[in-house]
Amino acid sequence: MTSQFYFQQLFETHSSTYTYLLADLQTKEAVLIDTVLETVDRDLKLIHELDLNLKYVLDTHIHADHVTGAGEIRRRLGTPTCLAQQAHVACCDIGLVEGDELKFGKFSIQVLETPGHTDSSLSFICEKMVFTGDALLIRGCGRTDFQGGSSDKLYDSVTQKIFSLPADTVVYPGHDYKGFTSSTVKEEIEHNPRLGKGKTKQQFHEIMANLKLDYPKKIDIALPANQACGVMNLVPTITAEEVNLVSKSCLLVDVRNSDEFNGELGHIQGAHLITLGERLKSFLESYDRSEELIFICRSGKRSEEATRLSLDLGFKKVYNLVGGMLRWNELGLPVIRGDLT
Repeated sequence: MTSQFYFQQLFETHSSTYTYLLADLQTKEAVLIDTVLETVDRDLKLIHELDLNLKYVLDTHIHADHVTGAGEIRRRLGTPTCLAQQAHVACCDIGLVEGDELKFGKFSIQVLETPGHTDSSLSFICEKMVFTGDALLIRGCGRTDFQGGSSDKLYDSVTQKIFSLPADTVVYPGHDYKGFTSSTVKEEIEHNPRLGKGKTKQQFHEIMANLKLDYPKKIDIALPANQACGVMNLVPTITAEEVNLVSKSCLLVDVRNSDEFNGELGHIQGAHLITLGERLKSFLESYDRSEELIFICRSGKRSEEATRLSLDLGFKKVYNLVGGMLRWNELGLPVIRGDLT
């Protein structure tokens, strides 16, 4: 790294999240990676003190354990938010794919697609450093049991992409829970108990399948907020587990189109297909405001919009299914396919 390159690793204690500030001190252009809503004031104060111009705010993935600060920073400074194009987040300003390059001053960040922890995880390479999010942690890795995660994909992402970087590349993860700050590609190849030491894909699959991890504590808040770039204008939510218990006493309204309703993810038994748009609006305008409604879509974004519409129309007992049919399928809950109801 040259004397004109500025780097700072910042830490948020409640979610054990690392935020990274990178800058060109000559041009004053800067980048933030994996911000946290609660520490936005800290980060912007540092940027102001250093007289930096924040060019991009990047997220390695849609976080389930904290709310990103990207939306709040964009609101204050107008800084574009950057996320994987595969994440399909409507409020994202720049959708990133493999091979993209983001320049700040004379420096640049290269984008790697490293799915597995989530289906849209990214890693960022800059100045002999790699920012791995939750794909690769120090002596560990992110879980693969929700958000479209896959142990097979994560194994390939780490062993074929991250581990193929130069051995002295410094690894900066999205979190650490044991007091470490960084590692190297060489160290993780040699010492990572899940992915290093010559582990086969089958061995890794068995390790991940037997972790028996608790459901993330903040996921029901973090996921819908992060689908809106961290904007905390939230609607009432309900988890897939809760829906499975109360589905017979509520009206389940699936707001996808008919191809999705009958497609690969299927639909919940008893759900009514009322597609988001004029059809849903017409239905809600004529329906009993005292009834309890649960809105469903693929990932929770369209159903959040439907929930907000119902609230605007005077409904009181309405909920958005967090994670949508993706989460429902991840839990192995029963689905029906090809039976339009």
